[in-house]
Amino acid sequence: MFLSRFLVKMAANNAVLNRLEQKGAEADQVIEYLKQQVALLKEKAMSTLVLQASLREEKKLRVENAKLKKEIEGLKQELIQAEIRNGVKQIAVPPSTAVSTEVFPDNVPQPTAVASSPVSKDYVKGEGEEKKKKEKVEKKGEKEKKQQTAAGSSDAKLVDVSRLDLRVGCIITAEKHPDADSLYVEQVDVGEASPRTVVSGLVKHVPLDKMQNRMAILLCNLKPAKMRGVVSQAMVMCASSPEKVEILAPPPGAVPGDRITFEGFPGDPEKELNPKKKIWEQIQPDLQTNDQCVATYKGVPFEVKGRGVCRAETMANSGIK
Repeated sequence: MFLSRFLVKMAANNAVLNRLEQKGAEADQVIEYLKQQVALLKEKAMSTLVLQASLREEKKLRVENAKLKKEIEGLKQELIQAEIRNGVKQIAVPPSTAVSTEVFPDNVPQPTAVASSPVSKDYVKGEGEEKKKKEKVEKKGEKEKKQQTAAGSSDAKLVDVSRLDLRVGCIITAEKHPDADSLYVEQVDVGEASPRTVVSGLVKHVPLDKMQNRMAILLCNLKPAKMRGVVSQAMVMCASSPEKVEILAPPPGAVPGDRITFEGFPGDPEKELNPKKKIWEQIQPDLQTNDQCVATYKGVPFEVKGRGVCRAETMANSGIK
């Protein structure tokens, strides 16, 4: 009796153990399945990240490509404009024209061109407009080329005293500048229809009464410049040193408007000196009085034809400005 109960009990325990083992196996299978799913999820996540990175890189490359295309187009236009300025004619290639890149040996006859279909009216019209645009661009290029040539010839002209418009003038009246104690404002007759206004820093060197109705030498082609609110249209030429300044005087008999000339330096003066080219600044160091107080350029006297030379009153071997 006891043995039978024991056997029944053992059988029941074995059944429980079998079920537990079965459950354990199922649990192992579930865990393995979950591991596989986690691995798949990780792989998908990595693929998504790689795809996103690839899309970002592609977008970046597209933007850079667009920039490069724009730069290339700009450089192409600059090249076309440079060729036009240099006289290179631009030939428009019709859209329907096919250019063959095939190379044929010299002894093999090349194929003849095949007659194309009739050209449409729209194309003819577009070609006419393109031709007009081309002619307009060529004319503009020729005009720019002529301007550059003219500018180049002007620059090639020697920088010497002949480029200065030096004239005899008469200071009709002079008065103190209203806003500057060291400046005079003068009305000067230089042989034109009306007097020019000239501003000079001569207050400390020439008394006001000595400025009235006085003959002088004027540089007349400087660019007009505003000096303390007053526009000066010329410059009074003076012998100058750190201690003293004297107004240059024309020869007796000279009249306002007479041109100052220099033997060996022919030529007409500039209409107006370009400040950027520093022409006056290049010439001025060679202007000075000699040991007889005669005003000179590189030793050649300031001269009024048929009248004589210009000079300072007492200042010898001094700079002129």
